Amino acid sequence: MRAASRLGVFLLLAVGVSGCPKPQIHRFTATPPVACPGDEVTLHWETDGAVRLSATPEVQGLGSKDDSGKQAVTISGPTRFRLEVSRVFGLKKEMTESEVLSPPKDLEYGIVDAEGEGHFTCSAQAGGLESSFQLDGAHISPNVRIGQVRNMNVRSLVIHKGEVSETVGEGAAAPGFEGQPAQGLWRLRVPLEEGESCEDALESVDGRLIIKLQLSCPR
Repeated sequence: MRAASRLGVFLLLAVGVSGCPKPQIHRFTATPPVACPGDEVTLHWETDGAVRLSATPEVQGLGSKDDSGKQAVTISGPTRFRLEVSRVFGLKKEMTESEVLSPPKDLEYGIVDAEGEGHFTCSAQAGGLESSFQLDGAHISPNVRIGQVRNMNVRSLVIHKGEVSETVGEGAAAPGFEGQPAQGLWRLRVPLEEGESCEDALESVDGRLIIKLQLSCPR
């Protein structure tokens, strides 16, 4: 009878575990995703189970956490953060990762007009196809600097940021932005050729304007 009782307990536990859904990770971010050694990065997570945070290379202050929360940590270079969430005595687990990149690094930024979302302005009077994008603290650390900017489009491009404006040929580099913070408003313009319509100009760049930023950190 005692053995049967133990068996009954085992069966109930097994049914309870198998019927319990896997834990869910609703959110896990590391902001900003591009930062310099010594910068502070904020981890933000939302789950429905017991959380354990780790990092490669190791970052102090991680480990067991509440199911939802945020924490600021300091990185020493490129870092991969890992979140593992578990439920039901650790038998149900889910895992995800978030990576922070550190310069020197070349990254592409720009504007893509997917399905005519209206990211571009253009007029024959203005004589150009124009757009802009903003890099702020959600994208990049304020300490990250520009080494070089390269035009990744098949047309000449006027690149403007702050007090600097350069006309850059197809595939060419613009050295005038060297040393500037990467954060800020970047404005891009494709001059219209004689007789060219705005629609033709947009089609010629395949609905996108992309620049490559060579990023660096203060030494």
